[in-house]
This record gives sequence, structure tokens and C-alpha cells, in this order.
Amino acid sequence: MTIVALLFMGLRFFCKAAFTRRFGIDDGLLLFAWILTLVFGALVTASVRFGLGKHDTDNSPEDRILWNKFLFFANAFALTAIPISKTSFAVTLLRIAPKRWHKWLIWFIIISMNVAMLLLAILLLSQCRPVEKSWNREIAGSCLNRVALNSFSIFAGSYSAFLDMVLAMFPGLIIWNLQMGKREKLGVIFAMSLGFLAGIVAAVKTSFLRVRYADKAFSIGDVVIWSTAETSVTIIAASIPFFRVLIKHASTKGQSGPRRQSYRLGSFAGAHGTESRHLTTVRGQNEMGDDNSDVGILGRWPFEGRIVKVSAVTVEFSKK
Repeated sequence: MTIVALLFMGLRFFCKAAFTRRFGIDDGLLLFAWILTLVFGALVTASVRFGLGKHDTDNSPEDRILWNKFLFFANAFALTAIPISKTSFAVTLLRIAPKRWHKWLIWFIIISMNVAMLLLAILLLSQCRPVEKSWNREIAGSCLNRVALNSFSIFAGSYSAFLDMVLAMFPGLIIWNLQMGKREKLGVIFAMSLGFLAGIVAAVKTSFLRVRYADKAFSIGDVVIWSTAETSVTIIAASIPFFRVLIKHASTKGQSGPRRQSYRLGSFAGAHGTESRHLTTVRGQNEMGDDNSDVGILGRWPFEGRIVKVSAVTVEFSKK
């Protein structure tokens, strides 16, 4: 899944580089989330090497300590990658949200989601004193109540899944009233609502959080798999909307360059047989005011923030 996410993210970056030539904060966040997911996958691979996914009875005490240790640090990367990938999509929505309450709600989602995941990460990383006891229970010390910690994990996972659903509904709320063709509008809404898939994956992952601690190495394997899938699916869903500009470009057979439109404003006859005709030409130039994530998705013309050159020509001649 991590490689598939890389391919989709790479195509997103290609579309932005080829057609808008600008990148934004949402792109940086998405790339950072993918890097964290890659590190998470590497640490999980090391955990599997030492027994993660097997039954506890099949692992030696030494291997049990090692897979727990690698997974302990892997969790820190997963719990950072998940909210950052979703924050990237939320930042994209901020650019196209037309109303103030839309923006305030998106900001609430960003902040609350990151706070919930940050608290969970802090609890998991500081659950035992000394910290080594987190992966080696034979060491003297104390740990947080497992039931309470697991309950908060379920809450954070459920909240994350719920916010995925809310973010997936936002494109329909925002785009439906835009001046676009119905078919085009539905296509954009569908592409930007694929976050529902991330919400479904998050919900499935959360359902596996009730780990049977008597056989932890085997039981927790499902959680690890779905954690990787959650971030990867989010990256894929956040990348697909930007493919629209590539598809639209291909459908117009690669036509490019500034658009030009001429239209007649009207004509009138003068008192001495002189007639004037007015012709106005409007040209759009490729000058962007921001990273144009909204343009890459919506494909509006003329684009907001563009420099538009207007040429007005008046032609006068006398009738004989």
C-alpha cells in the first residue's frame, strides 16, 4: 500500500508541476506523512522479523522483547502520519471553502484531530516508567492501566474515522453551488469524497483495537496492517482530485497557452453617418497568486488571482 500511495502522490505532484507549477503546504504535509509511513513500515518489518504476527508461544523471550521494542517506536510514526495526511486534505479544502463557517469548522477538525492523536501518542510513549518496561515487562517499574489506555485508543480511532466522514462530505457542500456543469460538478465531488474510504479503513482498524493480551503478538497484527492502510488510503484519496487537470488536458488534445475571447459590445450610427464598433479582447495569463490547489481541482476559468489583460479597440468609419 505504501508504494501504491507513492505512485498516486507522485502523479499528483506531476500534475501540479506540469499545470500550475506551484506547490503548497498541503503537498508538503502529504509528502511528510508518506515518509513517516515508510519509516513505520520499516520498523514493522523489523518487528515481524522478530515474531510480530506469530502466536506468543512460538516466540522466544528475547524475540518478544525485540518485536515489542520495534513496534513501540513504530507507533510514534503511525500516530503522527495519520493526522498529518488528513490535515493535508483539510488544508486543500480550506482553499476552496467559500464561507467563513466552513473554514472555522475545518480548522476545528484539524486542531481537534491532531490534539486527540497527539494525546494518544504521548500516552503510548509514556505508558511505563522506566520507558524500557513498555517492551520488557520483566523490568521493575509501573505502567498505565491497559484497559484505560486501550479505551482511549478506541476513542481516538473512532473520532478519526468520524472526522474522515465529515471531511468527505465537505466537497459536496462546497462545490454544489459553484458555477460548473452538473456532470463536471458531480465528477469533482466524487473525486474529493474518496475520503470516505479512509474513514472506512479507520473504522475497521478501530474494531481490531480490542487486543487479546494473552496472545498479543498475533492479535495486534491486524491493527498494524490497517494502520498502514489508513495513511496510504488517505494519501491516495487526497491525490486523486488533482488528476482532473491532467484528464481535462488530455481530453482537449493537449491544447495550451493563454485563452483568448473576443466579443462585440455593440454598435450605433452617428449623426453624420459615422459608425463606431467596439471590440473587446480578454486574455488570461498564467500568473498564479498562490499554489493553485483549488485551480488544479476545480479548473475554473478565469482563475482567481490571475492577471487578466483587457484590450478595448474602437473602430470609426464614415458611410458614403
